[in-house]
Amino acid sequence: MRLSQQINDRLSYTIAYQHVGNQRRNYNGPNIDPKFAQFYPFGDFAFAGFNNGKTDTLDARANLRLGAHNLATAGFEYEAESIFQSSIPSFSPVNNTTDRQRTFAVFGQDQIFFLDDRLQISLGARRQYFSIRAADRPGSLGAVKPEASLTGDGSVAYFFRSSGTKLRTHVGNGFRAPSLFERFGQGTFSSLGFRRFGDPTLRAEQSISFDFGFDQRVAKDRARFGATYFYTHLTRVIGFNNFFVVDPLGLGRFSGYENRPGGFARGLETYLDAAPWRNGNMHASYTYTNSDRVVTGRGLQPEYVIPRHLFGISLTQRYHSFLVSFDLNRTGSYIAPVFENDFPFRTAELTFPGFTKADLFGSYERRLSEQLVMTLFGGADNLFSAKYFENGFRAPGMVARAGITFRFR
Repeated sequence: MRLSQQINDRLSYTIAYQHVGNQRRNYNGPNIDPKFAQFYPFGDFAFAGFNNGKTDTLDARANLRLGAHNLATAGFEYEAESIFQSSIPSFSPVNNTTDRQRTFAVFGQDQIFFLDDRLQISLGARRQYFSIRAADRPGSLGAVKPEASLTGDGSVAYFFRSSGTKLRTHVGNGFRAPSLFERFGQGTFSSLGFRRFGDPTLRAEQSISFDFGFDQRVAKDRARFGATYFYTHLTRVIGFNNFFVVDPLGLGRFSGYENRPGGFARGLETYLDAAPWRNGNMHASYTYTNSDRVVTGRGLQPEYVIPRHLFGISLTQRYHSFLVSFDLNRTGSYIAPVFENDFPFRTAELTFPGFTKADLFGSYERRLSEQLVMTLFGGADNLFSAKYFENGFRAPGMVARAGITFRFR
């Protein structure tokens, strides 16, 4: 739900509210194939796990034009999260729990335009505070309060109108707040039952990044291409430790989430946008990424599930009320971890080969009245049933979809 109002030519504001809820039930019935019973907690035994979560977000911001070449934005955001976790049976006193997190953020941005809008400068900052009930922090952790996060951002762009060239650069730091599952997550483990592995004292992930690049218009603005070099240092991340020699929280956890040093990502992004023929558009892109993570005792190691090479091309064609799109994406090889479900919970690093995936979709739009528009659509993902994996699991082959939508104006 969103409310926006333009008070005058200098001042406007927006207030938005959003609610997201989900309910998840994981159930293993009693009829487990004996060949696979060793991979299930308690073997050939029925159990069910429940995870119910909800998030309510309120966002308010105002835009104030300070003269002809300055636009300032300021606002706040309030978010309330909760998660309910249960296991039947649990074999543990930690069960049927509801944990909550509240966040409050204030932010501001100033956009400045000079030299007939050819030079653009943007500066921004955000401060976010976290609140967790002491009752949700066991033992001595009740006195520990989550730390706030502060981020800043700046960018500069200059446009050469005579040649159609834009140069741009950006520098800033970012953060990712811990999720409720990372703070309070629980799960069922073989031979151990229902255990908590979250850390309610986790600090937000932090990063520092910069990038620079260019955009070039050609062929009377019928085509545009560009390139961007990027560098990101993840100074602190949240990861899952499969085995604690000593639980850093002193709660007896044998595994769980923790803060750890991050890694580095650097590379090059390129793109081409063109309208080579009437009512037709083409977008092509290529990304090279060299990404490493910090591993204790081993230094920098290649990051999981990030291929070095990504290439994609998208073609769209409109003919009267018909629209057809074709996407072709090539993903290079990458490594990913596969976890053992039973003691000693080992991890294997597997190399997954690259793959090429094609998608084809079409739609037909027809106006039924002044206020009602009907759209018929259909198509297929993975058109040629390419073999590839997601998170270690075989992805489906071709998946066809079709439907109808109605839009009121």
